[in-house]
Amino acid sequence: MPFFDFSGTRIHYVDIQPKESTSVGMPIVFVHGAGSSHISWSLQLREFSKTNRSIALDLSGHGESDDGKPAVSIEDDYTSELKGLITHLGLQDFILVGHSMGGAVAMSYVLREDTVRPRGLVLVDTSSSLDLSKLALGLAIEAVEDRLLLFRNRSLEEFTDTYKIKRIEEQTRLSNPEVLRRDLAACDRFDITSRLSQIEVPTFVLVGDDDDIVPPRIAKSLQKSIPRSDIAVVRKADHAPMIENPEEFNRLLRRFVKWVESHEA
Repeated sequence: MPFFDFSGTRIHYVDIQPKESTSVGMPIVFVHGAGSSHISWSLQLREFSKTNRSIALDLSGHGESDDGKPAVSIEDDYTSELKGLITHLGLQDFILVGHSMGGAVAMSYVLREDTVRPRGLVLVDTSSSLDLSKLALGLAIEAVEDRLLLFRNRSLEEFTDTYKIKRIEEQTRLSNPEVLRRDLAACDRFDITSRLSQIEVPTFVLVGDDDDIVPPRIAKSLQKSIPRSDIAVVRKADHAPMIENPEEFNRLLRRFVKWVESHEA
């Protein structure tokens, strides 16, 4: 169970290497959303680790990471934790994927001048400003529903054994309402709208067609403001398309990953 130390706080992450692939693709780093953990990327970790080194962290206070500050900033604290992970692993060429609040962390990371730039950026159901305080209950419910959806997904043979199901149950118990409150307060203070044109990394925006937290019109506005970007709408999905329609989500993500891997930096 890997951890790294970030300013005295133990940060947990998952790092899965391809086992049987003769041609290993570019590493992919996944960042979870508010009140969630690396568990929300389980279906992607399982799929993409067949061909790509697949990495997902638990931000401080989430999942198996130690708790951090009582108040955090997306642009300073969470982004610095992501930078710490990438530095710890010595990554150079990689693709960065962020969901909801994790998308805000990913954009902030790309905009910092002291970071290793990813080769590609994927923004999932996110926006350049996240005024989510009125939707706290909806996000709290989704943080639990995301894990329950993992059980209902027919493609998840991996989660049929007792140990992995127990791990998901542990993550559900670890969902701390205070951490979600802290996340939402950080989201309320986040706004990088005026800086979107400075994102120079090839970017792929993904959004669920039925997302009522970050509707497709918001995602389309985000995409239009970022140079070198494209967008796709995931059918039959709400705010967590990577869980609600993983086949379609993974197909679209795989297409972007292959495009990035086939183009020179």
